[in-house]
Amino acid sequence: MIKSLNLHRNIFIKNNITTIFSFRCFTSITNKYNKLIETSNGKTKEYKIDSDCKITELSPPPHQHQTSLITNEKKKGIEIVKRLFLPSDYPNSVSKDYLPYQKWMFAQNVLGSATYVLSTHALLSSVGVSSSISTTLPFAAAIAWVLKDGLGATALVLFASRYSSLFDFDLKKYKFRGDILHNLGVLLEMCTPFLPGYFLVSASISNLSKGLAGLIYGSTRASLNRSFSKKENLGDITAKYQSQSMAAYLTGMAIGSTSGILLNDVFSHLHYSPHLLNIAFVFNISMIHLYCGYRALKSVQLKTLNKKRATIIIENWIQSNSTSLMTIEDVNNLESFILSNDKYSKLCDSVHLGSSIKDAFPTNQGIDQLINTKNGEYVITHHSDNIYIVYYENSDTKHRVLKSYFHALWFLSKNKIPPSLRLCHFKTKLINNFQFS
Repeated sequence: MIKSLNLHRNIFIKNNITTIFSFRCFTSITNKYNKLIETSNGKTKEYKIDSDCKITELSPPPHQHQTSLITNEKKKGIEIVKRLFLPSDYPNSVSKDYLPYQKWMFAQNVLGSATYVLSTHALLSSVGVSSSISTTLPFAAAIAWVLKDGLGATALVLFASRYSSLFDFDLKKYKFRGDILHNLGVLLEMCTPFLPGYFLVSASISNLSKGLAGLIYGSTRASLNRSFSKKENLGDITAKYQSQSMAAYLTGMAIGSTSGILLNDVFSHLHYSPHLLNIAFVFNISMIHLYCGYRALKSVQLKTLNKKRATIIIENWIQSNSTSLMTIEDVNNLESFILSNDKYSKLCDSVHLGSSIKDAFPTNQGIDQLINTKNGEYVITHHSDNIYIVYYENSDTKHRVLKSYFHALWFLSKNKIPPSLRLCHFKTKLINNFQFS
């Protein structure tokens, strides 16, 4: 598979040793009109330099003292919110796509928390907890509750052992699929009151679905947070994301609890089932939840290359005869992560990297070339409208994957081998802009 290629320009390299300088607190000083203007962690101070080179801190301008109390309190409130929920030295410490993503994710987390309250109420109703204390079977309900968690967790472990490595290569696609799984699990939980005899089965499946979504969220979050980092502040970004998530969780809990009470009060006198009305309400919230997740992912400008983004860059380079690479924004905008029927997805599916010999040579024709080739990097075969690439063990892993993939896509587009000069020019451009991780 194609490994991730990271774009890092502000890294000092000496004697093949990469050193990343990380500062806990960075201060910048500007000399302007015989003044020193110091900026540190978003705060600005001014100093005057007299003829004896004595430095004196200047008081704030007079108009700042005349600012109304309401304005001052508003500024203090904004600073508190920034300190609680945004990384230090925001916005200089994160990429420009950080805030759009976090705004949509906050809205999505609020909606997810609200549906959690309503779906949990439906689960409790299905085991008799909400009907009345006299008709409740505490022990049976507890056993059913534990079993559905246990069965869901067991299936989750089996799934993670097989598919967890895929999350790094197609982050956006699996993150959105996680949103779909989460909402399917919530809607299935809402239906459990109508399936009293199948509580264990339906609750276990819904718990598994939401558990898979949680697994995907946790697996993709680190890569997303890393893409936002500009000053090696991954820990700070992660911590502030947790703060934002908790605020969204509490807000959603309040909305979900209030909505549940209001819905029951409003429709208690109607002939419709309150469970059906709750399902309709949660379904609408789930659709908005999916939309927020989609907008959040579309706002992310990933600086790494997976197979899909590499296909977009190479295919546009081949078709346009361009001498410059696409920008990061253009590549991310063209990347589709919902459907897999666009031309780039079809090209991705047509090229099989690291194929087995059996797949590359189904009729054994040409296998002698594979055996007798010396000092080779890879062998490409073409049959059944697919390209198969077999790599030699001792060839350079990083560059051979890029080179072979370029060869494969060029052959699919032009039905011939690319000129060596064209390939060399492309590799130089890509390597100068992207760094292999």
